[in-house]
Amino acid sequence: MLNNMKKILALLLLPFFGMAQGGQGFTPINQTQPNAGFVIKGTISGLKDTTEVILRSANDQKLITSTKISKGSFTLKGKLTDPDILRISFTGHPEIVDLFLKNDAVTITGDLADIKNVKIKGSPTNEEFQQFQAQFNPMFEKLGAMVPVIKAEQDTRKRDSMIKEYNGSGALVMGAAQQFIKERLNSPVSALVLFAVMPLYPGPVEFEAVYNQLQASAKKNIYGKEIDKKLAASKAPAPGSQVGMVGTQALEFTQTDVNGKPVSLKSFRGKYVLVDFWASWCRPCRAENPNVVNAYNTFKDKNFTVLGVSLDQSKPNWLDAIKADNLSWTHVSDLKYWSNEVAQLYQIQSIPANLLIDPTGKIIARDIRGPELELKLKEVLK
Repeated sequence: MLNNMKKILALLLLPFFGMAQGGQGFTPINQTQPNAGFVIKGTISGLKDTTEVILRSANDQKLITSTKISKGSFTLKGKLTDPDILRISFTGHPEIVDLFLKNDAVTITGDLADIKNVKIKGSPTNEEFQQFQAQFNPMFEKLGAMVPVIKAEQDTRKRDSMIKEYNGSGALVMGAAQQFIKERLNSPVSALVLFAVMPLYPGPVEFEAVYNQLQASAKKNIYGKEIDKKLAASKAPAPGSQVGMVGTQALEFTQTDVNGKPVSLKSFRGKYVLVDFWASWCRPCRAENPNVVNAYNTFKDKNFTVLGVSLDQSKPNWLDAIKADNLSWTHVSDLKYWSNEVAQLYQIQSIPANLLIDPTGKIIARDIRGPELELKLKEVLK
């Protein structure tokens, strides 16, 4: 999971600049169409008359419309194709105002010298956006501050401890995100929340289960579209590659076990084998281990076994986790962390991850966990 931590750094400060090309669609409207789209009426003290007020999409900086201050106030009008985070700026001043709008009528009041505390009224979507920022930005900042410290730590035991702490904090963020969207299943802000926490999830299966709870209306925005793209990409092979895909022959490898003896994947030919990628420091992996143990104990006498591939660095921690979680099958590791050669071979980007291989060496399923793992094994081992 730590391999994905750099990604979260780009998500700490909203909005997400450059996230997508093209931005959201909009249509300028005029005074004869007062109800056709959004209307933003603002009064910001500290701005001179004739100061230009510019409205852009915050994600790609695409110009939407502009106007000038007149008698201390301004009015911006336009029509959004989808809900979007908009950015208001003032020529000659560095201050900005961000707001998340549908085609709402809103008022903005405040002082240029205290721009962070301007009052925005009239948009329930923006109120949810502000709630999201207030609740989650401190969490993201905490996670972001932990990443360089973890990467700089040379002591493996200390680093493993830090990673466990990070995973615990990440789990709290994911839990908060799920509660946030549960209360707002039709809100575009919920898609934003899930986009922000997506790198924290151990894999696409768990994330998609949460994302699918949203109503269709909540996904109809740039964040929902980006999530859809990422989920689609996660189900496709890397460009020009079929490595690890269902229906392909598993690539052979050899790695040493807990006693330093080489173990090859080929040695399991003739059995169904679950190649399980995990690590002692990976909290979601440890949470999934009881399911793998149950599957192993249920089907081990029916031509099935498990081969654990660990992304650990510390051998004592690896061995302790095997014992603590009762993982009584074969385990291998080169103790190279995310550079584990088998993980690299199969292009593993997050853990837990697994491949179910049939007796001929063909991959018949991947990333199956919990009840899904047991159901698949019942199907093939009947």
